[in-house]
Amino acid sequence: MKKMSFFGLVSLLVLSLAGIAQAAEVKATGKWQIDAYMNDSMNFETMNKDQAFRIEQRMRTAFQFIANENLKAVLDTQIGSNTWGNGLYQISAGRTPNSTQGGANGAGNGNLMLRQGYIDFKYPNTAVNFKVGFQTLSLPAAFGGGSAILDDQVGAAVVSAPIVDGVKLLAGYARPYDANNFGSTSGANLWSGTSADMGFLAVPVDYFKGFSIVPFGAFMYSGANAAAQATGATSQIGFGSAGANNSVGVRAYWAGAAFTMTAFEPFKVMADFNYGLATYSNYTLADTSNGGRQGWLADIAIDYTGLSFMTPEVYYVYTSGVGGRNANKDGRMPIAGNPQSWSINNSFYFGDRNMITGFNTASTGASNGAGTRNTMGFWATGFALKDMKFFDNFTHTFNVMYVKGTNNADAVLASRRATGITTGYGVFLTDKDSLFEIDLQNKYKIYDALSLQLDLGYINASIDKDTWRAINANYGNNDLLSSNAYRAALGLTYSF
Repeated sequence: MKKMSFFGLVSLLVLSLAGIAQAAEVKATGKWQIDAYMNDSMNFETMNKDQAFRIEQRMRTAFQFIANENLKAVLDTQIGSNTWGNGLYQISAGRTPNSTQGGANGAGNGNLMLRQGYIDFKYPNTAVNFKVGFQTLSLPAAFGGGSAILDDQVGAAVVSAPIVDGVKLLAGYARPYDANNFGSTSGANLWSGTSADMGFLAVPVDYFKGFSIVPFGAFMYSGANAAAQATGATSQIGFGSAGANNSVGVRAYWAGAAFTMTAFEPFKVMADFNYGLATYSNYTLADTSNGGRQGWLADIAIDYTGLSFMTPEVYYVYTSGVGGRNANKDGRMPIAGNPQSWSINNSFYFGDRNMITGFNTASTGASNGAGTRNTMGFWATGFALKDMKFFDNFTHTFNVMYVKGTNNADAVLASRRATGITTGYGVFLTDKDSLFEIDLQNKYKIYDALSLQLDLGYINASIDKDTWRAINANYGNNDLLSSNAYRAALGLTYSF
């Protein structure tokens, strides 16, 4: 009987899609990746050494159901990322609400996940556009490939409308998190304070030729039970700081601007400024005062576009860090969601082509880029030679980068800091920690839609072992640690 019910459901789905296809044009796009990784000491630890060789696969497929130029629906799915030999690419429950990785890629292991499912339409006889449903939402960013505050798939309603020529209004509401999932056995199933709600506003200005700026602001309230039962909002990615009380809600505010200038060709300037403040009652500390995070990010990059065979770039990024021994306040900028795309030229340390993504440490279980998960507090500078073209169908990007922490080392040494910082050896960088990185990314186009990539990366790190020994005695043992990390990734990507 159950088998008949299953086939009946599949038949109904096929018939429904056939009905939609008769009424709408259907377009399919996708990006399928298969990557083989060879790496060593990616966590700078030999005591928890990561797997030396693995093959990962991810399949993203999106469908657009287009009724006319003013109305369409979008369905975007993902299977993986999964590692060969780590179970089947099964169709199952999708993402887990309380996944430790979080974000749209939190389920992993081959689950069929909904990346996007939304309705996109213009109000009749106007230029006002609405996107309503589960969609990719990113706050404005000029450099880095995406916002360091929020760049994730979330439930949202977004409206955009022109004000005058060259000026638009973009506003919306989003619910990045809701622990009350009404019936799921893995959720909190609570009735109050379980959601995180965000409102945002941006004004893209492209009025003057060669100049564009997008100022923005956002507010989020995350309820006391938003993360999951018995663990409150402060345990969410990017909110927690030292002594965080899991039973309280969080109020967070962000403001900033993304700036791009091409007026002085062949130079292109990209710059961002982001500021964030998150506050909550912090009654775990003896003084019962408020806790939270307050910090900022600033970056600038200059490209020289006057060469036909490459684009040289210099860049500088600064993010504020934890200061001193004040256990109530955290100097890092708060983060909403789980930023997926922020990186510096797809570097080894800050993220590698967004498969399982980014530098990983066994001591925290954190992936998805060292700079944007919950470990803000660094500055980075370097240069890149982007899109080098010396032979047909071959392109290369060469990147050299230096990174140093801006988090006061006393924050690690103070024992009551351990709750907020955890044990992010090699990821949470203090002002006594630094690293040097070299990347070479190579791409060969087999066909227009099929490419072969070889990414090589090397990091030499200088981590202050005396500081980190205060958290774990092993961090002072030269026999268990490494100052070098290597990566080689060979991959096929089919984009259609």
